[in-house]
Formats: sequence, C-alpha cells, structure tokens
Amino acid sequence: MGNRQELLEMGMGKLFRKLGIPAMIGMMAVGLYNLVDAIFVGQLVSAAGVGAVVIASNIIALNLAGAMLLAMGATSVLSRAIGEKNQKTIDMLFGNVFIGVSAISVLLTIIVYNFAGPMLEFIGANEEILTLGTRYLKILSLGFVFAALGPALNFLIRGEGQMKAAMRIIIAGMLINIVLDPILIKGFGMGIAGAALATIIAQAFVVIGDILYFQSGKSTIKISKHSFKMSFGIIPQILNVGVSGMLMQIMPAIQMSLMFKILSYYGGNNSVILMGASYRVMSFAFISLWGIAQGVQPIIGANYGAKQFDRVKQAFLSFTGISTVISGVLWLGFMLFPGFILSWFITDSALVQSGIGQFRIFLGIFILYGFMAISIVFFQANGKGAQAAALVVGRQILFFIPIVLLLPKYIGEIGAWLAMPLGDSLTVILGIFLIIREFITFNNRSKENNGDTLLEKKVC
Repeated sequence: MGNRQELLEMGMGKLFRKLGIPAMIGMMAVGLYNLVDAIFVGQLVSAAGVGAVVIASNIIALNLAGAMLLAMGATSVLSRAIGEKNQKTIDMLFGNVFIGVSAISVLLTIIVYNFAGPMLEFIGANEEILTLGTRYLKILSLGFVFAALGPALNFLIRGEGQMKAAMRIIIAGMLINIVLDPILIKGFGMGIAGAALATIIAQAFVVIGDILYFQSGKSTIKISKHSFKMSFGIIPQILNVGVSGMLMQIMPAIQMSLMFKILSYYGGNNSVILMGASYRVMSFAFISLWGIAQGVQPIIGANYGAKQFDRVKQAFLSFTGISTVISGVLWLGFMLFPGFILSWFITDSALVQSGIGQFRIFLGIFILYGFMAISIVFFQANGKGAQAAALVVGRQILFFIPIVLLLPKYIGEIGAWLAMPLGDSLTVILGIFLIIREFITFNNRSKENNGDTLLEKKVC
C-alpha cells in the first residue's frame, strides 16, 4: 500500500502506531535538547543556570520562529499536494525551506551575537542569570543555521508521513547532545558554554541526517541541483499557514518574557528560577502532545486535499482522544510528584519545597492541552491559517497578557502563576467553538459532493 493510499484508507489505530507514536517520540527528542541542557546546567553549574537557559530560550525562539514560518507552511502544502497528486508543487518546497530558513538564521546570528546581553536584560535577566545567559546565548547564536534547518527539514519529512525516519534523525541528535553535555560542561570545564556547544554539534548532525534522507530516494521530494532555489509563486500558500507556526514560536517568547519580568518584580530571582524549571517541564510535556498532533497532520491534510471530509473529522476525534488520555496521565504525575520533578533542576531542597504549590497551579489544566494541540494542527493541515493563528494568538497574547498584568496587582505573585492556566482555559473554549463551526462546514461540503456524485451517475 503506497503512502498516499495509507493516509486515505488505513484505520486510525494503525495510523497512530505508524505516524502518531514515532512523531511523539521524535518531538520529545526535540524537546530534550533544552530540557537536558537545563538539567545538566542545574546539576553541574548552578540553579541560576537553569534560569539563564530558560530565559535565553525566549531569544532562541526567534530563530525557530523563522524556521517554522516556512517549515510549517510548507508541510501543510506538502501533505495536501500529496492528497491531490500534485508533484509539481511538491518539488518546489525543499528549496524554499532550505534557502529561506538559512537566510533568516544568518541574519539573526548577527543580531543576537552582538546584542545578547541587552536583549536578555530587557526581558528580565539580572545578576548571575544575566551573566550566564549571555555566555550561553552568544555561543548558541553561532549555530542558529543548524538549529533552524534541522527541525525545518525534519518537518518536511513528517509532512510526507515518514514519521519513523524523522524520529530516528532527531533521536540521534538528541543522544549526541546528552553524551556531550556532561563531557563539555564538567569534563572540559566549560560550564554553561559547554551546554551550548553540545547543542550546536548535535543540531548539525540533525541537518546532515535530514539531507541524507532526502538524497536516499525514499522521499516524495526529489533532490537535484535545481532544488536549491526559491520558487516564489508558492510562497503565499506557505505563508498562509506558516504565519501561525511562526506565532507559535514568537508568542511564547513574548509571553514568558513578560512572565519573568513580573515574577522578578513580585517574587525575585527565586521565583524566576522556579518558573524556569516549571516552564521547562510544561514545554517538554506539551511537545509530546504536539508530536501526536504532527502525526495526524499528514492524515488530515491528505484527506482534506482528497475531499474526504468525514475521514478528516474521524482523524481529529481519534487523535484528540488519544492525546487527551496521555495528557491526563502526565497531569496526574505533575500533581502527585511536583517536588521530585523540580529537584531534577534545583538542588536546593528548601527552594524546591517552596515551589510545589506554584508548580501545581501552573500545570493545573494540562489535561486539556491534548485537545489544544490537535486543534491548532487541525486548522494548519486544512490550510486555515487564520483559525490556527486565532488559537495561538488568543492563548499567548489576547487572553494571557490582560490576566498577567492585572491579577498580580490584586493577589500578588500567585496571580502571575495563575495567568497561563486561566488564559489556556479560554483558548480551549475558543477552540471548541471553531472546531464545531468547521465540522458544520464539512457536513455541508460532504452533502454537496454526494449530490454532485449522484448527478454524475444520472447523467451517465
């Protein structure tokens, strides 16, 4: 059975095993880069190092945003083109992603390397966190091209439904990072700079792995000397969906920069350290759900392109159910073992104990995140960039910012910890409304298609 036929006909349980599980594992491996850095830095450098890694990640997100602007849009176009059997469109995508992402990353390297300190200070870093964060970020900026190209090209591999291949490449890079972190941090005495260098080396291996896959002959995308050029005619289609992918990287950076600034004001450096650890846990856990969403993306996109709307709905509901079960299990772990989880990053037991209540509040609605992740990807896969962007912007700007600015004024530091769960709850409500409306549209289009089919039969 060909890959297109599998996407259009295979049962959802089999597709989850074939696409969802490898995608989840692959995305978790992506998330392990920053998680592992934070753990090793927290254990081998200092607790302030955790804050430095997390605050620096808000600047690093700008680089990933440039990658996702092109990669997510190209992935959506790719899966729909597979459903439509449009090889001409498929062949245009590699060059746009490779050249576009590289150009954006080089520009950001120049900016971030020269202004790392002021940028971190602007978003709330000070004292030891500022010193460590600047050192970490300047070195990481030198590898921005690898950091962006690796995930971007890997998204194209996922977009054609080759989740296992994408997973293997990412896991190889992650293992290299895990091995190199303690060697460079402690063995070579490089401290936080060693964590940054380990990440760059690992990310370079991911780029090499991606390119080798495209040259293997297994890919729907055919690589030749003509592949390394921009095809500007397809850019509007890519950007239509890609903007929501870019916002998914930029908005959390804005969100957490504001959060760190407010926590620094109301609770000081200890609150920033606790939030850094809590946010890193939430991000890593969420990325597993995002992996499941990436697994369903080619299924939804291909079936939408083939106008099989009932199967699009089936894919959404099946993967949402699975994702919700997994998010529920993770939520239970967060509620039962907060102190143990925080101790991965923080060696000060008193600081860990003081943060248990805040940790539970911050992750209190994580059980709803499975639905949220699938909903965003559902609209991206269908080419509905506006709806996907509404969920992303609603979650991280429109709902969050008023809450985080106002609530701490009345109830203090705890108001900042409540801001994200409350904003995410409103996002879920918005997602439910948008999904129901889209399902109604599908029902109407299915009736129209059935009517056209009956009319063709009568004519014949």
